[in-house]
Amino acid sequence: MNHLRACTCVLAILALAGCTAASQGSQQVPATGHLTGVFVMEGGPLGPGGQQPADRPLSGTVTLTAAGRRQVTIQVGASGRFSAWLPPGRYEVSGRTPSIEEATSVQAGTGGNQGQEQPCSRPLTVTITAGHTAHITLACIVP
Repeated sequence: MNHLRACTCVLAILALAGCTAASQGSQQVPATGHLTGVFVMEGGPLGPGGQQPADRPLSGTVTLTAAGRRQVTIQVGASGRFSAWLPPGRYEVSGRTPSIEEATSVQAGTGGNQGQEQPCSRPLTVTITAGHTAHITLACIVP
C-alpha cells in the first residue's frame, strides 16, 4: 500500500511540474534586438597643417522611427554613445544636438530657429533583428 501511495505522489508531482513548465513556455516574451551606436561630429575648421579634425562625440538626442510603431527618443550624453533594445523591424535614425544647431543659426544670421532643433545628421536606416546587435555611427557633418 505504501509503495502505491509513493508512486501516486511521485506521478502527481511530475504531472504538476509538467503543467507548470508548459504554462511558462506558453508565455510570450517579446523578441527584441539590440542597437548600439555613437553620435559624432565630422568636419569643422581645418587644424594645423590643413588636417581635417577627428570625429568628436556629440550629446543630444537620437530618434528612431519605424512604420506602425511608437517613435523612440534616446538622450545621448557627452560620450556620444547610445544603446536601445527594440522590437525587430526597419528603423530610420536621426540625431539632433543643440550645439550644432545654435552655431548654424548664428552663422546664418537667422537666430530665429534656436528653439526648433532640426536633425543635423542624415537619416540612416537600420534593421533590428531579434537576438542580434546592430551598431551604427550617426554623424552630423559640419562644413
